[in-house]
Amino acid sequence: MLPAELRFELFDRLSVKTMRYVESVPRKKAQGLVRQVYDMIAEDFFINGSLTSHSKVPELLAGVWTGGRECILVTDRLDRTTKEAMTAVLSQVNDCAYCGDILISLVSGAGKREAASNILHEKEHRIDDILLRERLAWVKAATTPGAETPAPLPFTAEELPEVLGSLLAMSHINRVSHVIMDGSPVAAPFRLKGIKAAALRLFGSELKVTTERRLEPGRALPLLPAAPLPDDMQWARGNQRIAAALSRWAAVIEHEALLVTSPAVREVVRHSLQQWQGEQMPLSRSWMEQEIEGMTETDRPVARLALVVAKASYQVDELLVEDVLGEEHSETRLIRVLAWAAFSAAHRVAERVAEQARRSLTIPRSEYRKSA
Repeated sequence: MLPAELRFELFDRLSVKTMRYVESVPRKKAQGLVRQVYDMIAEDFFINGSLTSHSKVPELLAGVWTGGRECILVTDRLDRTTKEAMTAVLSQVNDCAYCGDILISLVSGAGKREAASNILHEKEHRIDDILLRERLAWVKAATTPGAETPAPLPFTAEELPEVLGSLLAMSHINRVSHVIMDGSPVAAPFRLKGIKAAALRLFGSELKVTTERRLEPGRALPLLPAAPLPDDMQWARGNQRIAAALSRWAAVIEHEALLVTSPAVREVVRHSLQQWQGEQMPLSRSWMEQEIEGMTETDRPVARLALVVAKASYQVDELLVEDVLGEEHSETRLIRVLAWAAFSAAHRVAERVAEQARRSLTIPRSEYRKSA
């Protein structure tokens, strides 16, 4: 195992190797809230590009860290490794190799090598741990358009806020990473499955120390002010810490979006997502042009990027990004638009999965509301 300083310097540098369009604030130059968040990430996890890509807008960095830490990394009703395995499967559904590879490495580092290998090869049905196998099958089906969700639900009502919060957080990170990260940091020559599996095990052994830390629940909450929980995120109420983390994150997203989006853009994206059931969007992107018909020339670039990030982030191309960066190459505007669009879609994904979970619960919905 590498010395701690060298190990985390290596992962910090490797994780931004494929970053494009924006540059992270270097840790040595970080100040104020960014410095505070960086120090907490280094202590509780490891600094990586999926988080630091938000760093030029400090409150968004604090939001994505608070939501991800409290929902995924803190062991509560569910253990961290189960949640990382779930979000690795989600990352594969979303075709986000960057996130999937890191998460599989973490699952391997936590001692679940057999599970990590099966997730990598998309053979979760072969996992020896029956409960984990059932949970991953449920998550995969619940987040795959058109798939039939297995019954019964392999989670309790008390576990659902963590489940849904974890899926929301990773859905957001997947979408941002699709745009900001040009593929996995495990690049060629590790693309062959056998070689890549060995590389991920190696990374996992180096990251093992991060999986062994007992994280203090709620430690990230003071980074941002308290905020009310949105009406359509009431599924989080069963865990007050999860609700507090997500309400803070949602408030920051909304505040920052107001700086770069018009009411017309926000209404088009909101309406589009409300009608969306997670289905794959046509490659032609004609659907997007139809949805922005009648918008002003000023609003069109932001609306285009936001809609594609939200509903088909794998289709984002340089032209869409450059139109939002503009002549002044405003990275902060791009980050705000990306974060708002990604969070809006992730919010909608969590809402749909929450509805599937309610239908799968063996207790009546009225009882679920009492427990939640």
